[in-house]
Amino acid sequence: MLIEPFIFACAGAVTVAVTYCACLYAAHARRVLDHPNERSSHTNATPRNGGAAIMAGWMAGAFVISAFAGDVDAAGKIARLAVCGVLAFGLGYADDRLTFSPVWKLLGQVAIAALFTVLFAPLQSLPLPWFGEVAIPAAASAPLTIIWIVGFMNAFNFMDGANGMAGGAAAVGLAWFAIIASFSGAPALAVAALLLALSAAAFLPENLLRGKLFMGDNGSQALGFFIAAFAVLGVNWTDGRLSALVIPVIFLPFLFDVAWTLVSRSLRKQNVLQAHREHFYQLMMRLGASHARVAIIYMSLISLSSAAAILMLTQPVTLHWMTPLVLSLIFMIGAVALSRRAMRAGLLATAEPDASLSAAE
Repeated sequence: MLIEPFIFACAGAVTVAVTYCACLYAAHARRVLDHPNERSSHTNATPRNGGAAIMAGWMAGAFVISAFAGDVDAAGKIARLAVCGVLAFGLGYADDRLTFSPVWKLLGQVAIAALFTVLFAPLQSLPLPWFGEVAIPAAASAPLTIIWIVGFMNAFNFMDGANGMAGGAAAVGLAWFAIIASFSGAPALAVAALLLALSAAAFLPENLLRGKLFMGDNGSQALGFFIAAFAVLGVNWTDGRLSALVIPVIFLPFLFDVAWTLVSRSLRKQNVLQAHREHFYQLMMRLGASHARVAIIYMSLISLSSAAAILMLTQPVTLHWMTPLVLSLIFMIGAVALSRRAMRAGLLATAEPDASLSAAE
Protein backbone atom coordinates (compact mmCIF):
# COMPACT_ATOMS: atom_id res chain seq x y z
CA MET A 1 0.00 0.00 0.00
CA LEU A 2 1.83 3.05 -1.30
CA ILE A 3 0.34 6.34 -0.16
CA GLU A 4 1.36 9.71 -1.47
CA PRO A 5 2.49 11.98 1.38
CA PHE A 6 -0.09 14.57 0.32
CA ILE A 7 -2.95 12.06 0.60
CA PHE A 8 -1.80 10.91 4.01
CA ALA A 9 -1.34 14.49 5.19
CA CYS A 10 -4.90 15.25 4.10
CA ALA A 11 -6.19 12.13 5.85
CA GLY A 12 -4.34 13.06 9.05
CA ALA A 13 -5.63 16.62 8.96
CA VAL A 14 -9.19 15.39 8.40
CA THR A 15 -8.84 12.93 11.29
CA VAL A 16 -7.63 15.59 13.73
CA ALA A 17 -10.17 18.21 12.59
CA VAL A 18 -13.17 15.88 12.72
CA THR A 19 -12.20 14.44 16.10
CA TYR A 20 -11.53 17.81 17.68
CA CYS A 21 -14.73 19.41 16.35
CA ALA A 22 -16.76 16.39 17.41
CA CYS A 23 -15.20 16.61 20.89
CA LEU A 24 -16.15 20.28 21.16
CA TYR A 25 -19.72 19.45 20.16
CA ALA A 26 -19.97 16.49 22.55
CA ALA A 27 -18.63 18.56 25.46
CA HIS A 28 -21.08 21.37 24.67
CA ALA A 29 -24.13 19.15 24.06
CA ARG A 30 -23.63 17.33 27.40
CA ARG A 31 -25.39 14.10 26.53
CA VAL A 32 -24.78 10.66 28.06
CA LEU A 33 -23.56 12.16 31.32
CA ASP A 34 -21.29 10.35 33.77
CA HIS A 35 -22.55 11.29 37.23
CA PRO A 36 -19.92 10.99 39.99
CA ASN A 37 -20.23 8.24 42.59
CA GLU A 38 -18.11 6.91 45.44
CA ARG A 39 -15.60 5.36 43.00
CA SER A 40 -15.32 8.37 40.68
CA SER A 41 -12.30 10.64 40.38
CA HIS A 42 -14.43 13.56 39.13
CA THR A 43 -16.91 15.77 40.98
CA ASN A 44 -19.14 17.15 38.21
CA ALA A 45 -21.42 15.33 35.77
CA THR A 46 -19.39 14.98 32.56
CA PRO A 47 -20.34 13.76 29.06
CA ARG A 48 -18.88 10.33 28.32
CA ASN A 49 -19.46 10.04 24.59
CA GLY A 50 -15.96 11.11 23.56
CA GLY A 51 -15.51 7.72 21.92
CA ALA A 52 -17.93 8.85 19.23
CA ALA A 53 -15.57 11.70 18.35
CA ILE A 54 -12.54 9.38 18.28
CA MET A 55 -14.39 6.92 16.06
CA ALA A 56 -15.71 9.64 13.75
CA GLY A 57 -12.23 11.08 13.27
CA TRP A 58 -10.67 7.71 12.47
CA MET A 59 -13.48 6.82 10.07
CA ALA A 60 -13.11 10.15 8.26
CA GLY A 61 -9.36 9.72 7.85
CA ALA A 62 -9.74 6.10 6.78
CA PHE A 63 -12.30 7.16 4.16
CA VAL A 64 -9.85 9.66 2.65
CA ILE A 65 -7.16 6.98 2.44
CA SER A 66 -9.53 4.40 0.96
CA ALA A 67 -11.00 6.82 -1.58
CA PHE A 68 -7.79 8.37 -2.88
CA ALA A 69 -4.93 5.96 -2.22
CA GLY A 70 -5.91 3.76 -5.17
CA ASP A 71 -5.35 0.44 -3.38
CA VAL A 72 -8.56 -1.59 -3.56
CA ASP A 73 -7.26 -4.43 -1.41
CA ALA A 74 -6.14 -2.10 1.38
CA ALA A 75 -9.43 -0.21 1.17
CA GLY A 76 -11.30 -3.48 1.63
CA LYS A 77 -9.23 -4.39 4.67
CA ILE A 78 -9.85 -0.99 6.26
CA ALA A 79 -13.58 -1.28 5.52
CA ARG A 80 -13.82 -4.69 7.22
CA LEU A 81 -11.81 -3.41 10.16
CA ALA A 82 -14.13 -0.40 10.40
CA VAL A 83 -17.16 -2.70 10.61
CA CYS A 84 -15.74 -4.47 13.65
CA GLY A 85 -14.64 -1.18 15.20
CA VAL A 86 -18.09 0.34 14.79
CA LEU A 87 -19.64 -2.71 16.45
CA ALA A 88 -17.21 -2.41 19.38
CA PHE A 89 -18.08 1.27 19.66
CA GLY A 90 -21.79 0.46 19.46
CA LEU A 91 -21.48 -2.11 22.23
CA GLY A 92 -19.77 0.41 24.48
CA TYR A 93 -22.24 3.17 23.63
CA ALA A 94 -25.20 0.90 24.38
CA ASP A 95 -23.57 -0.03 27.69
CA ASP A 96 -23.09 3.66 28.53
CA ARG A 97 -26.76 4.29 27.89
CA LEU A 98 -28.35 1.09 29.22
CA THR A 99 -25.73 -0.36 31.63
CA PHE A 100 -25.51 -3.99 30.53
CA SER A 101 -24.86 -6.82 32.94
CA PRO A 102 -21.28 -8.20 32.74
CA VAL A 103 -22.59 -11.36 31.06
CA TRP A 104 -24.30 -9.52 28.20
CA LYS A 105 -21.32 -7.25 27.72
CA LEU A 106 -18.98 -10.24 27.59
CA LEU A 107 -21.21 -11.99 25.04
CA GLY A 108 -21.13 -8.88 22.87
CA GLN A 109 -17.34 -8.72 23.05
CA VAL A 110 -17.04 -12.40 22.15
CA ALA A 111 -19.36 -11.91 19.16
CA ILE A 112 -17.26 -8.99 17.88
CA ALA A 113 -14.01 -10.90 18.35
CA ALA A 114 -15.50 -13.93 16.58
CA LEU A 115 -16.62 -11.75 13.66
CA PHE A 116 -13.09 -10.38 13.42
CA THR A 117 -11.64 -13.89 13.17
CA VAL A 118 -14.11 -14.68 10.36
CA LEU A 119 -13.32 -11.50 8.41
CA PHE A 120 -9.54 -11.55 8.90
CA ALA A 121 -8.53 -15.05 10.09
CA PRO A 122 -7.31 -15.79 13.61
CA LEU A 123 -3.77 -15.40 14.91
CA GLN A 124 -1.49 -17.65 12.87
CA SER A 125 1.72 -17.88 14.90
CA LEU A 126 3.26 -17.03 18.25
CA PRO A 127 6.89 -16.73 19.45
CA LEU A 128 7.73 -19.27 22.15
CA PRO A 129 10.86 -19.68 24.30
CA TRP A 130 13.37 -22.18 22.83
CA PHE A 131 11.08 -22.93 19.84
CA GLY A 132 10.94 -19.55 18.07
CA GLU A 133 7.96 -18.62 15.88
CA VAL A 134 5.49 -21.50 16.12
CA ALA A 135 2.35 -21.99 14.03
CA ILE A 136 -0.77 -22.16 16.20
CA PRO A 137 -2.88 -25.31 15.64
CA ALA A 138 -6.09 -24.58 13.73
CA ALA A 139 -8.26 -25.81 16.61
CA ALA A 140 -6.65 -23.36 19.04
CA SER A 141 -6.07 -20.27 16.88
CA ALA A 142 -9.64 -18.93 16.85
CA PRO A 143 -10.29 -19.42 20.60
CA LEU A 144 -6.91 -17.89 21.44
CA THR A 145 -7.62 -14.87 19.22
CA ILE A 146 -11.06 -14.34 20.78
CA ILE A 147 -9.67 -14.64 24.31
CA TRP A 148 -6.92 -12.12 23.52
CA ILE A 149 -9.26 -9.54 21.97
CA VAL A 150 -11.91 -9.84 24.68
CA GLY A 151 -9.30 -9.80 27.43
CA PHE A 152 -7.58 -6.71 26.09
CA MET A 153 -10.88 -4.87 25.53
CA ASN A 154 -11.69 -5.38 29.21
CA ALA A 155 -8.16 -4.53 30.39
CA PHE A 156 -8.19 -1.26 28.43
CA ASN A 157 -11.63 -0.45 29.82
CA PHE A 158 -10.39 -1.02 33.39
CA MET A 159 -7.62 1.51 32.80
CA ASP A 160 -9.90 4.29 31.59
CA GLY A 161 -10.34 6.16 34.85
CA ALA A 162 -8.11 9.23 34.76
CA ASN A 163 -8.29 12.17 32.38
CA GLY A 164 -5.90 11.69 29.48
CA MET A 165 -4.50 8.34 30.59
CA ALA A 166 -6.29 5.94 28.25
CA GLY A 167 -6.41 8.40 25.36
CA GLY A 168 -2.81 9.51 25.86
CA ALA A 169 -1.53 5.96 26.20
CA ALA A 170 -3.39 4.95 23.04
CA ALA A 171 -2.00 7.93 21.12
CA VAL A 172 1.59 7.28 22.20
CA GLY A 173 1.47 3.50 21.91
CA LEU A 174 -0.24 3.46 18.52
CA ALA A 175 2.17 6.05 17.11
CA TRP A 176 5.10 3.84 18.11
CA PHE A 177 3.32 0.76 16.74
CA ALA A 178 2.71 2.54 13.42
CA ILE A 179 6.44 3.18 13.10
CA ILE A 180 7.24 -0.45 13.90
CA ALA A 181 4.60 -1.74 11.48
CA SER A 182 5.84 0.46 8.65
CA PHE A 183 9.35 -1.01 8.97
CA SER A 184 7.97 -4.55 9.30
CA GLY A 185 6.22 -4.61 5.93
CA ALA A 186 2.66 -3.70 7.00
CA PRO A 187 2.07 -0.18 5.60
CA ALA A 188 -1.75 -0.49 5.61
CA LEU A 189 -1.64 -1.43 9.28
CA ALA A 190 0.75 1.43 10.00
CA VAL A 191 -1.63 3.91 8.38
CA ALA A 192 -4.66 2.58 10.28
CA ALA A 193 -2.74 2.73 13.58
CA LEU A 194 -1.34 6.20 12.98
CA LEU A 195 -4.77 7.63 12.08
CA LEU A 196 -6.15 6.17 15.32
CA ALA A 197 -3.21 7.67 17.23
CA LEU A 198 -4.02 11.09 15.75
CA SER A 199 -7.68 10.68 16.63
CA ALA A 200 -6.85 9.74 20.23
CA ALA A 201 -4.46 12.69 20.47
CA ALA A 202 -7.12 15.11 19.18
CA PHE A 203 -9.39 13.91 21.99
CA LEU A 204 -6.92 15.00 24.69
CA PRO A 205 -7.55 18.78 24.74
CA GLU A 206 -11.16 18.37 25.90
CA ASN A 207 -10.26 15.40 28.11
CA LEU A 208 -6.82 15.88 29.64
CA LEU A 209 -6.49 19.66 29.49
CA ARG A 210 -10.05 20.75 30.24
CA GLY A 211 -11.68 17.67 31.78
CA LYS A 212 -14.93 18.40 29.92
CA LEU A 213 -15.31 15.08 28.08
CA PHE A 214 -14.73 11.38 28.82
CA MET A 215 -14.34 8.68 26.18
CA GLY A 216 -16.74 6.37 28.05
CA ASP A 217 -17.11 2.67 27.36
CA ASN A 218 -17.90 3.57 23.75
CA GLY A 219 -14.36 4.88 23.38
CA SER A 220 -12.52 2.34 25.53
CA GLN A 221 -14.25 -0.60 23.85
CA ALA A 222 -13.45 0.70 20.35
CA LEU A 223 -9.84 1.59 21.16
CA GLY A 224 -9.33 -1.67 23.05
CA PHE A 225 -10.67 -3.66 20.11
CA PHE A 226 -8.54 -1.85 17.53
CA ILE A 227 -5.33 -2.22 19.54
CA ALA A 228 -5.94 -5.93 20.15
CA ALA A 229 -6.86 -6.45 16.49
CA PHE A 230 -3.68 -4.70 15.33
CA ALA A 231 -1.63 -7.27 17.26
CA VAL A 232 -3.25 -10.12 15.31
CA LEU A 233 -3.10 -8.36 11.94
CA GLY A 234 0.54 -7.45 12.49
CA VAL A 235 1.45 -11.13 12.69
CA ASN A 236 -0.80 -12.34 9.87
CA TRP A 237 0.04 -9.55 7.41
CA THR A 238 3.82 -9.89 7.84
CA ASP A 239 4.14 -13.69 8.12
CA GLY A 240 5.31 -13.32 11.70
CA ARG A 241 7.94 -10.61 11.11
CA LEU A 242 5.90 -8.33 13.37
CA SER A 243 5.86 -10.37 16.56
CA ALA A 244 2.59 -11.05 18.35
CA LEU A 245 4.31 -9.72 21.47
CA VAL A 246 4.79 -6.19 20.11
CA ILE A 247 1.38 -4.84 21.17
CA PRO A 248 1.41 -6.65 24.55
CA VAL A 249 4.87 -5.23 25.26
CA ILE A 250 3.92 -1.69 24.19
CA PHE A 251 0.85 -1.74 26.42
CA LEU A 252 2.45 -3.80 29.19
CA PRO A 253 2.00 -0.93 31.72
CA PHE A 254 -1.76 -1.39 31.35
CA LEU A 255 -1.66 -5.20 31.31
CA PHE A 256 0.68 -5.31 34.31
CA ASP A 257 -1.54 -2.93 36.29
CA VAL A 258 -4.63 -5.07 35.64
CA ALA A 259 -2.87 -8.37 36.37
CA TRP A 260 -1.23 -7.11 39.58
CA THR A 261 -4.52 -5.66 40.84
CA LEU A 262 -6.44 -8.88 40.17
CA VAL A 263 -3.81 -11.04 41.88
CA SER A 264 -3.39 -8.62 44.79
CA ARG A 265 -7.12 -8.44 45.45
CA SER A 266 -7.42 -12.21 45.20
CA LEU A 267 -4.63 -12.71 47.76
CA ARG A 268 -6.39 -10.26 50.08
CA LYS A 269 -9.60 -12.29 49.63
CA GLN A 270 -11.44 -9.49 47.84
CA ASN A 271 -14.08 -10.06 45.19
CA VAL A 272 -12.15 -9.59 41.92
CA LEU A 273 -15.40 -8.95 40.04
CA GLN A 274 -16.46 -6.11 42.35
CA ALA A 275 -15.79 -2.50 41.35
CA HIS A 276 -12.92 -0.93 43.28
CA ARG A 277 -10.35 1.88 43.32
CA GLU A 278 -7.15 -0.12 43.68
CA HIS A 279 -5.50 0.11 40.26
CA PHE A 280 -2.13 1.82 40.44
CA TYR A 281 -3.41 4.95 38.71
CA GLN A 282 -6.29 5.16 41.21
CA LEU A 283 -3.94 4.70 44.15
CA MET A 284 -1.66 7.45 42.84
CA MET A 285 -4.57 9.88 42.56
CA ARG A 286 -5.87 8.92 46.01
CA LEU A 287 -2.38 9.65 47.33
CA GLY A 288 -2.51 13.15 45.85
CA ALA A 289 -1.27 12.89 42.24
CA SER A 290 -3.16 14.93 39.65
CA HIS A 291 -4.85 13.47 36.55
CA ALA A 292 -2.20 15.10 34.36
CA ARG A 293 0.68 13.67 36.37
CA VAL A 294 -0.78 10.16 36.27
CA ALA A 295 -1.41 10.42 32.53
CA ILE A 296 2.15 11.59 31.89
CA ILE A 297 3.56 8.74 34.00
CA TYR A 298 1.65 6.13 32.00
CA MET A 299 2.47 7.75 28.64
CA SER A 300 6.14 7.71 29.65
CA LEU A 301 5.90 4.04 30.62
CA ILE A 302 4.25 3.28 27.28
CA SER A 303 7.16 5.00 25.51
CA LEU A 304 9.64 2.97 27.57
CA SER A 305 7.81 -0.23 26.69
CA SER A 306 7.71 0.78 23.01
CA ALA A 307 11.47 1.23 23.00
CA ALA A 308 11.77 -2.20 24.59
CA ALA A 309 9.51 -3.64 21.85
CA ILE A 310 11.79 -2.21 19.17
CA LEU A 311 14.82 -3.69 20.93
CA MET A 312 12.98 -7.01 21.21
CA LEU A 313 12.58 -7.22 17.43
CA THR A 314 16.36 -6.99 17.00
CA GLN A 315 16.82 -10.16 19.08
CA PRO A 316 16.33 -13.80 18.06
CA VAL A 317 12.69 -14.89 18.19
CA THR A 318 13.49 -17.42 20.91
CA LEU A 319 14.42 -14.52 23.21
CA HIS A 320 11.36 -12.34 22.57
CA TRP A 321 9.66 -13.48 25.78
CA MET A 322 12.59 -12.07 27.77
CA THR A 323 11.39 -8.52 27.04
CA PRO A 324 7.99 -8.66 28.79
CA LEU A 325 9.60 -10.67 31.60
CA VAL A 326 12.33 -8.09 32.26
CA LEU A 327 9.88 -5.19 31.95
CA SER A 328 7.51 -6.88 34.40
CA LEU A 329 10.33 -7.28 36.91
CA ILE A 330 11.16 -3.58 36.55
CA PHE A 331 7.51 -2.59 36.98
CA MET A 332 7.29 -4.87 40.01
CA ILE A 333 9.75 -2.66 41.90
CA GLY A 334 7.47 0.35 41.55
CA ALA A 335 4.39 -1.78 42.20
CA VAL A 336 5.71 -3.01 45.55
CA ALA A 337 6.70 0.48 46.63
CA LEU A 338 3.34 1.98 45.68
CA SER A 339 1.39 -0.89 47.26
CA ARG A 340 3.25 -0.49 50.55
CA ARG A 341 2.58 3.22 50.58
CA ALA A 342 -1.10 2.65 49.80
CA MET A 343 -1.36 0.00 52.52
CA ARG A 344 0.12 2.37 55.11
CA ALA A 345 -2.43 5.00 54.03
CA GLY A 346 -5.28 2.50 54.43
CA LEU A 347 -6.21 2.57 50.74
CA LEU A 348 -6.15 -1.20 50.15
CA ALA A 349 -9.07 -3.29 51.39
CA THR A 350 -8.25 -6.28 53.56
CA ALA A 351 -10.21 -9.43 54.32
CA GLU A 352 -12.92 -9.03 56.94
CA PRO A 353 -12.39 -11.19 60.05
CA ASP A 354 -14.52 -14.31 60.22
CA ALA A 355 -17.61 -13.48 62.24
CA SER A 356 -17.89 -16.97 63.76
CA LEU A 357 -14.30 -16.86 64.99
CA SER A 358 -14.85 -13.42 66.50
CA ALA A 359 -17.95 -14.67 68.32
CA ALA A 360 -16.07 -17.71 69.66
CA GLU A 361 -13.36 -15.53 71.06
